[in-house]
Amino acid sequence: MKLANSKQIKEIDRLSSHKYGISSQIRMEVAGLRSYEIINQEYAPKNTLLIIGTGNNGGDGLVIARYLKLNNHKCSIFIVNTSKIKSKDFIDNLSIAKKLGVEVVKNWKDIKLKRYDLIVDSIFGVGLSRPIEGVIKKIISRLNKSETPICSIDIPSGLNPDNGQIFSTCIVSDSTITYDFAKPGLLTDPGTKFSRKVFIVKLPTPDILAKDLDNHFVEESYFTNFFKTRENSSNKGTFGHVMIIGGSKNMSGAVALSALAAYKSGSGLVTLCVPRSISNTLKNKLPEAIILDIPNSLDAQTMDENKFLRSLKDNIRKKPSSVVIGPGLGNRKGLLKVIEDSLSFFDCPIIIDADGLNLISKNLDIIGKYKNRIIITPHPGEMSKLSKKSTRFVQENRIKTAIRISLEMKCISILKGYRTVTSNPLGEVYINSSGNVGMATGGMGDALTGIIASFIGQGYSTIDSSILGVFVHGKAGDRIANKNSKRGILATQVIKELPKIISSLEKNNTVPELTKIYNE
Repeated sequence: MKLANSKQIKEIDRLSSHKYGISSQIRMEVAGLRSYEIINQEYAPKNTLLIIGTGNNGGDGLVIARYLKLNNHKCSIFIVNTSKIKSKDFIDNLSIAKKLGVEVVKNWKDIKLKRYDLIVDSIFGVGLSRPIEGVIKKIISRLNKSETPICSIDIPSGLNPDNGQIFSTCIVSDSTITYDFAKPGLLTDPGTKFSRKVFIVKLPTPDILAKDLDNHFVEESYFTNFFKTRENSSNKGTFGHVMIIGGSKNMSGAVALSALAAYKSGSGLVTLCVPRSISNTLKNKLPEAIILDIPNSLDAQTMDENKFLRSLKDNIRKKPSSVVIGPGLGNRKGLLKVIEDSLSFFDCPIIIDADGLNLISKNLDIIGKYKNRIIITPHPGEMSKLSKKSTRFVQENRIKTAIRISLEMKCISILKGYRTVTSNPLGEVYINSSGNVGMATGGMGDALTGIIASFIGQGYSTIDSSILGVFVHGKAGDRIANKNSKRGILATQVIKELPKIISSLEKNNTVPELTKIYNE
């Protein structure tokens, strides 16, 4: 599903009217009618209060009021002066509403919110770019304290549609009916906190106007006819060779989880490149994996970085299709040499995670020295180190931060968390729909790297492998949550579900795009 930011929406509106002759009045009429239908189906309101701004978002609200009135629903409107100049569409639709006898409440203080079973927020749309102040800020504060459900039109008033931040205050709505395309700020944190449900209404927009949209919301329909055929004549070499470099004396589980996830996602071969001190443990834990042991460091805690490359050259049996560096590797400064040597030795895509990210965070320039296709998979804390911004800033600017790092490092960036954000060096963004809070447990990131590496080995591009890996990982967690609970989901449980999730996606060739999204 494609997403559109405020600038893109403005241009789509302009071209629809000026180039294709689909006037703003036509688009507003469709928006209002479809919104009324959703409101009636979801809420069946007996008495609705519509808070109306004086721009085109208010015009949408007036069309909704008209259809409520025409279908014998009781409704009232209260007009908020959001701009000095009222839009023509607003003026025309207000005139119609008055002629039909829609009640216009003049004094805000006279309104008793308890009288209404639904409030429609039609104050500001995606064009807002300034802090909300004065009377309107007080109105929003009062609305948010009310127990009456609020349905926002296009965007909760006060929400930045591009990044989910707020303009000093914001309506907290039960649902939002958004037009043509969902907005990035509605579907990523912190914006998801301001609307529990999002409905998407298609307007009469020529498909060609969506061609260049570069933000995506990844749900099941994205993978329609996506998968490659696994031929009966295949062998283990057909499905790729994943190498995982990491592990340390007290962190052998990280590489094991990554390897198991790679196998369960369809890899033919997995090699673990680990310190000698944990090689026997891993041989017993994962007998299917090839173990390439590296001499220990002097303290026997990690691998010896000075002997890593020679051991690799002397013992590697088959060059890998993809490489993972970082799970359980250790944070000793000297281990940065393991990453540099890997970047120079391998010519396949490389995924850097966990300790690998901490090591490169102070030495980002090394990434630019090599031609490898790089994928990084930071959680917000790791992204904070990479971006030199606070974790709070990262969380409040997830899309912006992911894009910036992708452009600067010329890599694919996967910013993990609720609605994981994947971006590439072209500035394209993919917001993931799957996953849940129960997956906030140790080892989940290790599993994710193995899944992504596996898909690369099976012949998918680095960006497709990243998008698919993130979705499958989250979907497996969702299946466990639906069967059990969103508490205590383990990485091993997620890994066990992977074949079923992948199989169900492969078989599903006719999945429609979502028109209703839950931010829960």
